[in-house]
Formats: sequence, structure tokens, C-alpha cells
Amino acid sequence: MRGSITQVSGDGSGCILAEDGNEVYFERSGIGGNGVDDLRVGHWVEFELQYGSEQLRAVGIKRLCRDVERRHEAPQPHG
Repeated sequence: MRGSITQVSGDGSGCILAEDGNEVYFERSGIGGNGVDDLRVGHWVEFELQYGSEQLRAVGIKRLCRDVERRHEAPQPHG
């Protein structure tokens, strides 16, 4: 699943707005790759959903490269 980071707190948790319109919580332990220090609000990420004890959460979070991010942005007018 893919989405956009909407919130990152100091403890490494945060929220992702998934492409399906649902907001999903994540914890520091759910971040793969380079880690929480590389995630910022607005970054596009790919993740898996996991049912936790209280709520659905994102795990295996990986930031998508810039080329993929640009595909999700609105097209720019020509000329």
C-alpha cells in the first residue's frame, strides 16, 4: 500500500494518509530502510498493514524515490 506521511512525532511515531483515504498510525519499530530520521511530512511511502492490539498500523515503511513521488503530484501546465 502507498500513502503520504501526515505527521511525525519526536518519539518516531506518526500517521500516514493512505491512497484509499484512511489514516494509518505507525511506530518507530515499523520503519524499514533508513529509519525515522529520513521521514518528513509529505514524503510518499510504501508500507504494509498489520493488525495491532488496539488498531490497524503501518509496518515495513519505506520511503519512495523522488521519481515515484513526482508521479503523484498534479501535472504542471505547459508554456
